[in-house]
Parts: sequence; structure tokens; C-alpha cells
Amino acid sequence: MQRMCKMSHSKLIQYKLILLGFCGGIVTIVVQPAIAQDLTAKETNASQVTSQANVTSIAASTAVSTKANDLLLPAIKQPKYLIDVQQATYQARQIDLAKFCQNYPYNSKCQGANSSLETKPNDVSMPDSSDKSQNSTKPKSGWAVVPEISTLGLGGHVVREITPKFNARVGVNSFGQDININETEYEYKGNLNLFNVSTLLDVQPFKKSGFKLSAGLIFGNNNIQGTADVSERVANELGEVKIQGQTVDIRDLNIQELASIDTDIEINEGLSPYLGIGGGNAVKAGKGLGFWWDLGVVFSGSPEAEVTSNFSTEIPAELRDEVVAAADEALKDEEKDLNEALDIMGIYPVLSLGLSYQF
Repeated sequence: MQRMCKMSHSKLIQYKLILLGFCGGIVTIVVQPAIAQDLTAKETNASQVTSQANVTSIAASTAVSTKANDLLLPAIKQPKYLIDVQQATYQARQIDLAKFCQNYPYNSKCQGANSSLETKPNDVSMPDSSDKSQNSTKPKSGWAVVPEISTLGLGGHVVREITPKFNARVGVNSFGQDININETEYEYKGNLNLFNVSTLLDVQPFKKSGFKLSAGLIFGNNNIQGTADVSERVANELGEVKIQGQTVDIRDLNIQELASIDTDIEINEGLSPYLGIGGGNAVKAGKGLGFWWDLGVVFSGSPEAEVTSNFSTEIPAELRDEVVAAADEALKDEEKDLNEALDIMGIYPVLSLGLSYQF
């Protein structure tokens, strides 16, 4: 009996254990979905927090990167309002204004500060527009004037640069002077009249030299007008003549300007070609005042002389025909002799000296 009671008691304990296990399994089955749902929610929240943290980190990194780029960009490439915002940020952080203005020299807040800043060898700054060295290298206009003294007369040229090696110029020269001509047995006293207009092209073959080759056309209106007194020659040619049966010595009449010769010598009339060399590039880059010279020739052809006779009104009518005939005989070869003497002037020499100034 006692044995059966022990066995019943042992089975009862087993049943209880089975019942507790069964109840624990049911509780586990009921509670496990809730726990899983709670864990899923917590994981979702953690993921959202992580994502938000990543977004915040990316935004902060982007802002830092943008800030760094803004500080590295030159002030000249940034809008004015960005520069002002950056300056306000610098001031808020108590950053040195001098350092800020070195990086942003054109900021509106740096206009007064730039004058007190010391320029260091490694500083990068824009050139000062008021620097005298900048003014000295200011590009010239390519136009120049050249006042000169020349065998073509007193005058000058206006020069214009076409290319670095080619210049064009236009010049005007004029002059008048009393001269004597002694090319024949007679002495002519007269006036030299010069007027020339030049249109030339200068070639600069060497870059660093002012040497030039010149060619073009010159319009000239140059002449010599003179008079020679041939009274003594005509009187000696006539000698004694008979007038109404009486012998009269012309030399004894002392007639002033009994006969004279007028001559008109044309030199370089019309258009003529010109060739020459010279020195001084008036419109060289950066050049202001300079020296100028030309040496050349005008191919004008030989001068032409024309001779005419004039006689005094005091000659008696009875002697006039004899005087004219004697003068014609004496002056018969004068025009020919004068033209032969001027043949050596087939080319007209040109020498010019002057000063050039480019604007």
C-alpha cells in the first residue's frame, strides 16, 4: 500500500511537470509574436535614427565642403552678397580682418583696410591701377607725327601703323628761297619754290631695329624763276649803228636794262616715284619721342628750262629792231646751254631729319 502511494505520488509529480511544460509552451507561442513585433519596431526606430544621423552627417559634410570651397575661391569670382556673408562670418568668429582682406581685396569692407596692409613677397594681389610703372607701359595709339627739315622743304608727316612691319605715311613740305644760278655765262637771280606732297609706305624688316625701306609717290610743284641782265652783252654785240645817216654807239646811250632774260626752270613737276631708306620707327610699340631720318631719291626726270627776252622801253624806235636782232643772236643758244647744264639733275636727292612723337 505504502508502495502504491509512493508510485501515485511520483506520477502526480510527473503530470504536474508535463502540465507546466504544456502551459509554458502555450505562453511562449502567444507572447513570441508580440516580442518579435516589438523588436521589429525597435529595429525600425534604430534604422531611422541611423538614417537621420547619416543625412545630418552628409549635410554637415556638404556644408563644410561648401564652406571650404567658398574660402578657396577668389573673391573676384564670387557674388558680392556671398563675400559680405563670409566677412560677417569671419567677424563673428573674430578672424583677423587683415587676413580676410588679403584673400578678398575687392570686398566693400576692405577698401580702407588695404591701404594699411603690408605687401609680403608671397602675397597674391591685384596690380594697383595707380602704379606709375603701369602707366609707362600703356599701349600707344599707333599714330605719330614727324616734323622735319628736308630737301623737299620744311614740313612733316603723319604716320600710321598698318602691321608691326608696315607703316603708311602722308607728308607735306614747302619752302621758298632766293638763289643765284650760274650754270651758263649769264648769272640768274631768282627764287626757288618748293611744294611737295608725299604718300609713302615704310617697311620695317627688323623687329628690334628702326631701319626702314620706303617707297611711294611724291606730287611736286617745284620751280626756279630767275632773271639775267644781258644789256652789256647786247650793247657789245651791236656796237656802233647808223641812225638816219648818223653813227651812234649803243654803249654810249647808257640805257638801263637794255635787254634781259627771264627763265622758268621746272623741277620735279607732277607725280614722281620715290625710293629710300631711313631710320626710326615712329609707331613702334610703347615708343613716344624718337629720332627720324630719311635718305632717298625722287625720279622726277631732268628739269626743263624756258628762256624769254625782255627789252627796255627806253630804246629809240629806230634802234629797236637792231637791238632785238642782236639780242636774239646773243641768246640763240642760251636755252639749250641751260638745259644741258641741268641734265645732271635727272634724279632729285632727298635728305630729311626730324623728331617723331607717337600719341
